[in-house]
Amino acid sequence: MRNLFMPALLVLFSINIVASAAADDVFEIETEGSYRMEAGSSVELAKKVALFSAKRKAVDLAGRYLSRNSLIKVYELNRDEIYSLAAREIEPKILEETRQAVGKISTYTVRIRARVLPSDFVKAEMEDIRQKKSEANESFSEEMEQPVSIEIDPGKDIGKVYRLLREKKWRIAMIYMDHLEKKYPNWAEIYMAKALVYYIFHEPVFMENALREACRLGNTTACDDLKNIKKVQEYDFGISAIE
Repeated sequence: MRNLFMPALLVLFSINIVASAAADDVFEIETEGSYRMEAGSSVELAKKVALFSAKRKAVDLAGRYLSRNSLIKVYELNRDEIYSLAAREIEPKILEETRQAVGKISTYTVRIRARVLPSDFVKAEMEDIRQKKSEANESFSEEMEQPVSIEIDPGKDIGKVYRLLREKKWRIAMIYMDHLEKKYPNWAEIYMAKALVYYIFHEPVFMENALREACRLGNTTACDDLKNIKKVQEYDFGISAIE
């Protein structure tokens, strides 16, 4: 069962491409992203997270082709942080914005057409290095408290999560994600990342709860993982999730 679960956990974003077109090393891609809102939630926040999700899907698809054709390097352990930062670089055209309500819950969806270039990944690498240097200068109290900026910047915020996970700073990552959860109360990707940390901490019940919340918020990978879990307590937690 572990073999069924772990690949899905490590792929924190599932791709749902509406349409795509490629010409040489420039890709024009149509994707969409969404964010669930509760009554009283910020529309601005919902739009920015939905927009980021759409841009991240565009980057994921473009990254596959660019790397296969050696137009960008093959990112491995730092793939999610670089791709999240690359998504910040693209300036898409918004094709459609919708907000559908069911009771007190509404879903904000953004559909975009985006151009993704190899240079977007280079810029993301440079930004990643800059942010890592900035974090290296944090005081001990800042590192332990992990303050979160009030600026709504999903790519930068989730990129830091992936960087902390790659560096195996599990507890600091969890503190940071607790703060992000308050900033982005209905962002499924945070709960997916938490599920990974709970796996590493040998906390199957908390892991299942995080997956259940991510599934409720629309993450299909989390829903698939839950279907594969019959008895979480019987999991073999002897292997580290990230080597």
